[in-house]
Amino acid sequence: MHALNQVSRVTGDPNYIKWAVELAKAAHTGFTYVPPSGGRKRMYWKMSIDLTYPLVPSMGQHDPLDGFITYSELQMSTKNSEQYSRSDLSAEIADMANICQGKSWATNDPLGIGGLLSDALRIAQLMRDGFAYGNLLEVVMESAMIGMGSFVRDNTLRLPADYRLAFRELGISIGLKGVEKLREWIEENPDLFKNPLRQQVEAIREYVPIGKTIERFWMDSKNRETCNWTEHREINMVMLATSLVPNGFLLI
Repeated sequence: MHALNQVSRVTGDPNYIKWAVELAKAAHTGFTYVPPSGGRKRMYWKMSIDLTYPLVPSMGQHDPLDGFITYSELQMSTKNSEQYSRSDLSAEIADMANICQGKSWATNDPLGIGGLLSDALRIAQLMRDGFAYGNLLEVVMESAMIGMGSFVRDNTLRLPADYRLAFRELGISIGLKGVEKLREWIEENPDLFKNPLRQQVEAIREYVPIGKTIERFWMDSKNRETCNWTEHREINMVMLATSLVPNGFLLI
């Protein structure tokens, strides 16, 4: 959905955002459900290709958050255009917000940490364009900081390439690329972004060199000859390319 929205933004072709919204509605219908015992909706982690049954019935930790932010991104892209009058995602956004209530986002998974940082940047951009999220940005940043602290303590970057998964590590590298941009927006919009967030961003900036270390490691061709790289080559290459040229992914 995010990729389709980005293509629409760059090319000016409205069909891509139309397809993104259609995908959002279809995926939301397929992935969300009310438990048999009742209560709040939940999400399946993985569904069959035709969305008729769950392959993994548990819920991914960050999936509701990612869905909430992505739907909001699409809503922002369509809200001021008459040609998207039937593209409202308010109901889906409300569902995701409800699923997100009370969830913990902190994780020691590098891909998840990077996702939180990327989500934080998208939240900031949406806030700048008029979306209201309360203290969600601060909560996401706090979770990312907890995760980065855990990641540094685990010190998995000391391991040889055979014991590391590039695409997971590069998630952190990509997320950290957006920290400077987030800092700029805070400086430019002091009334919108409050002091606690400023302190969080300054704290997370200390980890920026880690992203550069990860990038340099996987740019070394010798480290791309291991089984762990070749077995996941496609996603590894996409993640490395995104880390090297991140704005097409990070900026909406």
